[in-house]
Amino acid sequence: QNNQTERNTLPPKKLGMRKPTNKSPKPKIAFSKEKNSNEKNSKNNGSRKFHRSSESEAGNSDPTKDPSKLSLEDSDLEDNELIDEKLPRDTWHYTNGSETAIALTNENSLLDVAKHMHVDDLSSDDNEDMINTIGRVPLHWYDEYDHIGYDKSGEKIIKSQKMDEVDRAIAAKDDPEYSRTVYDAYNDKKIVLSQREMEIVRRIQSGAFPHPEFNAEPDYIDYYSSQVIETSLSTRNLPKSKFLPSKWEAMKIKQLIKAAKQGRISLDEPKKENKEKYFDLWSNEEDEKAKSYLPQHLPAPKIPLPGHSQSYRPPEEYLLSKEEEKKAKFVPKLHKSLREVGQYENLARERFERCLDLYLCPRQFVKKVNIDPETLVPKLPHPRDLRPFPSELCLTYGKKGSPRVVSISASPDGQYIASGDDSGCLHIWEVPTRRKLSTLNLRKVAKITDTEAGLAHLAWNPNPNHHIIAAAIGKYVLIISTGTAGGDSFDLTEALLSASSSQFSSKIESDNKNAADEENAEDSTDIESEEENEVDLSKKVKNRPLRNNIFGGKWLSVKMVDDSLSNNGRLQLRALIKCVGDVGWVAWHKKGDYLVSVVSGSKEKRGSVAVHQMSKAQTQAPLKKKEKNVSQCACFHPSQPILFVATKHVVKAYHLLKQKAVKELKTPCKWISYMDIHPTGDHVLLGSLDRKVMWYDMDLTVRPHVSFKYHQEAVRCVKFHNQFPLMASASDDGKVHVFHASVYSDFLRDPVIVPLKILKGAGITGKLGVLSLVFHPKQPWLFTAGADGVVRLFQ
Repeated sequence: QNNQTERNTLPPKKLGMRKPTNKSPKPKIAFSKEKNSNEKNSKNNGSRKFHRSSESEAGNSDPTKDPSKLSLEDSDLEDNELIDEKLPRDTWHYTNGSETAIALTNENSLLDVAKHMHVDDLSSDDNEDMINTIGRVPLHWYDEYDHIGYDKSGEKIIKSQKMDEVDRAIAAKDDPEYSRTVYDAYNDKKIVLSQREMEIVRRIQSGAFPHPEFNAEPDYIDYYSSQVIETSLSTRNLPKSKFLPSKWEAMKIKQLIKAAKQGRISLDEPKKENKEKYFDLWSNEEDEKAKSYLPQHLPAPKIPLPGHSQSYRPPEEYLLSKEEEKKAKFVPKLHKSLREVGQYENLARERFERCLDLYLCPRQFVKKVNIDPETLVPKLPHPRDLRPFPSELCLTYGKKGSPRVVSISASPDGQYIASGDDSGCLHIWEVPTRRKLSTLNLRKVAKITDTEAGLAHLAWNPNPNHHIIAAAIGKYVLIISTGTAGGDSFDLTEALLSASSSQFSSKIESDNKNAADEENAEDSTDIESEEENEVDLSKKVKNRPLRNNIFGGKWLSVKMVDDSLSNNGRLQLRALIKCVGDVGWVAWHKKGDYLVSVVSGSKEKRGSVAVHQMSKAQTQAPLKKKEKNVSQCACFHPSQPILFVATKHVVKAYHLLKQKAVKELKTPCKWISYMDIHPTGDHVLLGSLDRKVMWYDMDLTVRPHVSFKYHQEAVRCVKFHNQFPLMASASDDGKVHVFHASVYSDFLRDPVIVPLKILKGAGITGKLGVLSLVFHPKQPWLFTAGADGVVRLFQ
C-alpha cells in the first residue's frame, strides 16, 4: 500500500447522481490509499469502500461522531438518500482499508457484505438468478407463443407487455432509476444496476481496469540493494577483451559438446544425494577387498537326512527279503536297542566319495524362475463367442442292431447322405425327412463270393453336377449313379458315364478280334437280380475286362439295358474297376473327374495307389517305385496337381506334373488311420490308432505343428469343414471332439485351435465306437456313424 493519494476526475452523470443545488466546483472522486498498521484488518478489507467525507475533516480520528460520513454500499438506502445536497461533491472519495470505513460498516452490519463484494464480482456463475430453464434455446422459437419458457416448478413464464416509445419517454422522466435499468430478455425481467456495477461499466468504457481495487502500477521494491555506487573504484577504462567472448571458454564448450555426443559425459545426470554413510566397525576392509577378486563361494549340497530305512528299529515294511538284500545298496537291520548298533561298514568309503564329489564335481548357481502356471496357458476365446458349431443331437438314421456303418458321405448340396455297412449294402438317406431312398447290395452286384469282404470306404463326387458315388469293396471300386440328378445335372452325369461306355465299346471290338482266346476277354458274368426297397435289377448286364495293360487296375464295363432307371432316385452300378488287392480307400478330386484308390495290405507294392479318370476310363499308377511301408490313404490337393499319400508312419506329397516327391511329413505315431486336407491346401490333419490327432502346416516344418491326445481309444476319422472354421475327430471311445480351427493367410499368425464340444457320436459295440464322420457341405452340422448301426446328425 502507498500513503500517496491518487485523484481521478469522474463525471457525475455516469455515476447516476443528481446535481447539487449549491454552486460548488465540479465534484472529484479520488482513490485514497492509507497504510493500515493492523495486518489482520488489511486482509479482511481487500475491497475498497466508497464513502463521503469533508476535506477539512479528513484527519478526524473518530468517524462515528460525524453524521455526515455514510457508506455508499448500504444496499438498504436509495441513491437519492446517499447523496446529500448540502455537502459538496468534492467530498466523495474512494478509500482503501481505512479505519473510518471499517468502523462505519461494522456499525451498520455491512462489513461482512463488503468483504466478499470483490469476490462476487469476479464470479461467473449466473445460474443463481436464472428463472427460465429452457437452456441454450433461441428465444425466437417462442415468438408464436404467449410464454418464453418454463420455471423450475414447470409453470409457464408469461410474456410481459412491452413498452412503446411513449412509455419509455415517460419512464425516463419519472423513474429516477431508468438510466441504470437494463432488460433481461431471457428471464423477462428488469434489472437495476448498483452503484458499483455502474462504476465497473464506466471504467470498462473508458479503457481502465474494471475493478477500482486493482493497482496497475505498484511501487517497485528493490529486493537486492538500495545503495547506489555513484563513483567507480578506478578511472581506468576497461580493456577491449572484456567486451569480447572468451576463446578459452569457446574451446572448452566444444570439448564438452564432443564428449556429450560420444557419450563420455551425461548432462542430465541426477544429483547425488548426500546420504549418511554407515560403517561396520567389526569388518576388515582388507579381507573384503581380497574376497572381491575371488570367484563367488558356492556352498556344497547338503547330505539328505536319514529316513525310516536308516533307523536302528525300522518298521517291518522296510525290512528286505534275502533276494532284495542282494540287489539293494543299503540293507536296513532291526536292533533291539541303540547300544547293539555296530559301526557302519561303509562310513569311511561314503565320506571319501563325498570328498571326491566336492573336490572334482563343478558347481554353479541355478536361478529359480518363478512363473505363474496360468501365464503359460494361452488365453483362448470362450466357446460361446465361436458359434456356430454342432452341439446337440437332432436326427438319427437307421436302427440300433443293424450292421455297423463303416463309412458315410454327404452330397455336395447337403440334401442326401450315403452310408455303407460291413454287410456290403449301400443306403441313400434324405437328410430333412430321414427317409431311405434306395438300397443296393454291392456284394451281389460285384459277384463277390468272399463273405468277409465288406464295404471299406465310399465317397460322393464333390462336383454338384455329377451324382456319382465311388465305393470300395473287396478288390473292386464300384462307380454307382445315385439317381438324384435332375435337369442339367442328369445330362452332365450321363455324359461323364457315357464317355467311359464309348471307350468300352471300342475296346471290346479290338479285344474280340485280337485276343479272342484270352480267358479274361471270353469270360462273362451275370449279375443276379435283387429286389430290395423297390430296386429292380432283374436285367442282366455283362462285365468285360478292357484295360489289361494298365497296372493299377482293370476297367469292367456294365452295359445298361434299360436307361429309364437312371433318374428315378435308385442306385445303379455303372462301372467296375478291379485293383491289385483289397481296396481300403477312395477319394475324389475337387473337380470330380479323377478318383484315387489305395490298396492297403497288398503284397504287390507297385500299383497300390491308382488314379482313375472317369471321362476316359483310364487308370494310372503314379508311384512306380516300391514303397517300404504299406499305403493307408491318399488325397488330392484342392488347387494344385499334388497327391498326398500316407503310409503307417510317413506322409509324402508328390507333384504329378514334375513326377517327384515335394515334401515328406514325419509323424511320431505308430499307425496312421485317416488323413484330410484343409480347403486351402496348406494344412494336413492326421489321425492315428495310438489316440493322436496331428495338425501339420505345409509352410513350416515337417514335424507336427499341434498334436492332441484327448481320446482314450484309437482315432478312426478326422475331418475339416469346407466353409466354416471347424474340425472334428472320432474315436473308438464313442466320442467326437469338435474344434474351432481358424486359418489365416498371414504367415506371422498361427492357426487358432480351440476345443468346443465333446459329442457322443455312437454307442460302443465290440470295442468299436465312431467309425466315420462327415460335415454338412453348407451348414455347421455333423454326421457320425458308428458300430451300433445308427447315423446321427448333430446341429
